[in-house]
Amino acid sequence: MSHPFSNYIKIIGKGKKGSRSLTEQEAFDAMGMLLRDEVTAEQRGAFLMLLRTQEETPAEVTGFLRACRSLIRDDFQNLNVNVDIGCYAGKRRQLPWYLLAVALLAKSAGPVLLHGAHEPGSGRLYASKVLPALGLPLAGSATEAKTHIARHQAAYLDLGELLAPLNELIKLREWFGLRSCANTLARLLNPSLAPFAVQGVYHMHLDYKHCRVNEAFPEYDSLCFRGDGGDPEVNAERPTDLLITRRGHTELVPFPESSSRWALKDKAMDVQTLLAVWRGESTHAYGNQAILATLASLLVFTQSLPVETAMSQAKAMWEKRDTSTLPFL
Repeated sequence: MSHPFSNYIKIIGKGKKGSRSLTEQEAFDAMGMLLRDEVTAEQRGAFLMLLRTQEETPAEVTGFLRACRSLIRDDFQNLNVNVDIGCYAGKRRQLPWYLLAVALLAKSAGPVLLHGAHEPGSGRLYASKVLPALGLPLAGSATEAKTHIARHQAAYLDLGELLAPLNELIKLREWFGLRSCANTLARLLNPSLAPFAVQGVYHMHLDYKHCRVNEAFPEYDSLCFRGDGGDPEVNAERPTDLLITRRGHTELVPFPESSSRWALKDKAMDVQTLLAVWRGESTHAYGNQAILATLASLLVFTQSLPVETAMSQAKAMWEKRDTSTLPFL
């Protein structure tokens, strides 16, 4: 008698003529078995790589996402934050300037939950490595997250705390040499069910796939865009399409470039550079533009502002920041 999970592998793996995509319910059931460790290692690898080669449909991702959310504990879903931001890509060319924009947003728009993961050997700088130096310690539980939210108006939780099985799937890249749907699911997760969810992606057209999934969850609004390196940071050197989904409907808001200068790769990737710019001790051609553009995009999203108004407000918030303290204090 065959293993019950083998049916899902057959559905997507029978070749060009015999295979088909999973329905949303099939995707929900299959991902549930994966996350509950009810499959063999061989089945897990085969399933994830078959999905990788044919690319997941929005219906499949929606079913997978529902399965992920069904396993998140209530204490994480009851953190009472306003904005949820996934930080999963890690920066490779530039420092994570968007974190300074998030710090200002947290002070003005209510509590923010950041969550992310790190892939071993990626050579990227992840938010979790930077935030403590900016004044936001990493939370190891929902209780700690609530404490940090009360003190900093923000908290960071590692995916390993939120949903360990999904975190394990992400780390399989070390063995596969390829990312899996787990990377997409983590960005879409919104584990706190915040009313505003922000997602940065890297690959072309993936932002539109996110929108189709976001439209299936009208209970919260979502912002998705192609960010620098795949993180939720607007690269002001190029135009950015902000895809905003409200109550199940998506609107494209063009965010214009603010400079034609192309910044060189930051070789040092030193967190002290972020702090020096925050304190007003130095400027950074790419960083200053990225902070303002990212903050403005978040204001467009959370406050329904026109781009020009949001940019003006972002500049005022930046100029009025308290340079005598760390960003998240």
